[in-house]
Amino acid sequence: MRLSPLTAQFPQLQVKYFCLWRYNCLEMSQPTYIPILHLICGLPGSGKTTLSKTINASTGAIRFSPDEWIKHIWIDRAETEGNQFRDKIEQLQWKIAKLLLQNSIDVIIEWGTWGKSERETLRNEAKALGARVKFYYLNISREILRERVLKRNRHIDPHEFYIPEKEIERFLDDCFNAFQIPTTEELATYDFIGEVIS
Repeated sequence: MRLSPLTAQFPQLQVKYFCLWRYNCLEMSQPTYIPILHLICGLPGSGKTTLSKTINASTGAIRFSPDEWIKHIWIDRAETEGNQFRDKIEQLQWKIAKLLLQNSIDVIIEWGTWGKSERETLRNEAKALGARVKFYYLNISREILRERVLKRNRHIDPHEFYIPEKEIERFLDDCFNAFQIPTTEELATYDFIGEVIS
C-alpha cells in the first residue's frame, strides 16, 4: 500500500487510511453468495408445506404459500371469494420473491407448480437473476394423497383448505388430469434435485 504525502504527515490519517484500505480488500475478497430458489412440485396432500417449513427452519429461506395468504386475507371467505384471486396472489408472491433473490436471499415456492411451463418460467427467471434452482418433486400415490386429505380434514389447520369427503375422488381426478409429471429431461435442467423423504 502506498501512502499519499498528506497521510504520511499525519499518523492518525495513516491508520484510518490503512483501515479503510484493509476493509475494501476484505470486501472484495469475500465470495458473493448465490441465492437459491427452492421449487416444490406436488399435488395436495403430498407434503409441500411440511417440506417448505423444514427448508425454512434449516436454511432461513423465505416461504411463499398462496393458501396461507388467501386464508389470512379473506378468512371465512377464503374458499369462495379469496380462492378466485389465487393467480394474482402467486404473481405478487413471485414479484416479491424475485426482489429477494436479487438481494441474495433464498426463497421457497410451494405452489405445487403442476404445469411444466410454469416450472420453466420460474426456473428461467430465477436463473436470469443469477440464482440457482433446487427442485423437489413429491411423487406420492393417489391412495396416500387421499388418506392425507381425509386426515387433514379431521385436523384442519387455519391456513389449509377443507375438501368435503364426497368430493375428494373427483378433486383428485381433476388434480391428476392437470398435473404434468417432471421428465428426466426436465429434471436435468435444475441445479440441484432436493432429497425428499415421504
